[in-house]
Amino acid sequence: MTYQPDDIVELDVMDYLRRNEHRFFRAGAYDAVELAGMIATEALTLGAEDVRIRCDGDWLIVSADRDWLEPYGQEVFHTLTPFPEAGVNGVLAEVLAVACSAGVATATRAGIRVVKGGTAPRFRLSGQDSGREYAFRRCPGSG
Repeated sequence: MTYQPDDIVELDVMDYLRRNEHRFFRAGAYDAVELAGMIATEALTLGAEDVRIRCDGDWLIVSADRDWLEPYGQEVFHTLTPFPEAGVNGVLAEVLAVACSAGVATATRAGIRVVKGGTAPRFRLSGQDSGREYAFRRCPGSG
């Protein structure tokens, strides 16, 4: 059997992530609290020393004293981005928030970017100890 270039179907990453959330979460389904922990662990692994998770209504916000996503650019919000620091099969978790959450926003000293949805939570970046805040809005019924 031979294949032609037209035989290759492009993968819809967000659809793949939603259909396969059981592959990414311990309980087999999207869990916002677990996801916040995964993102906080990334920040620590990539050199942040002060990482916090807080709730603001429906939003979960991961704050760090270092912008752990800077080397990766905007790609982390739209594709499975390799995260070799976490192991051979590691990928950054921020894209899971984009696929599974009701809204996503991020802030650095350079400004705020709404990645998904129309609003952002109240970010608290201030001073030299601020690197990045990454926020995602829980869907009804999620952890």
